[in-house]
Amino acid sequence: MNKLSLSALVLMMTLGLAACSQEEEGADFEQAADNAGDMMEDAGESMDEAIEDTGDAMEETGDAMEESYEEATDDSK
Repeated sequence: MNKLSLSALVLMMTLGLAACSQEEEGADFEQAADNAGDMMEDAGESMDEAIEDTGDAMEETGDAMEESYEEATDDSK
């Protein structure tokens, strides 16, 4: 969530800088939009990776809990 917020902030800063451009031809809003799109795509990929890593960690935790429960309730000891 923090990466998404940071990406949105960077997007707004990029558009602001493009709007304040001092070039004779004016601001390159198309390039700013392309850059913003790339940043949002990167943020989406980061979120996907974070979700995948969280899912893996939850699965490992579930396996460990199941193993601990089985050991605790094992009557053969």
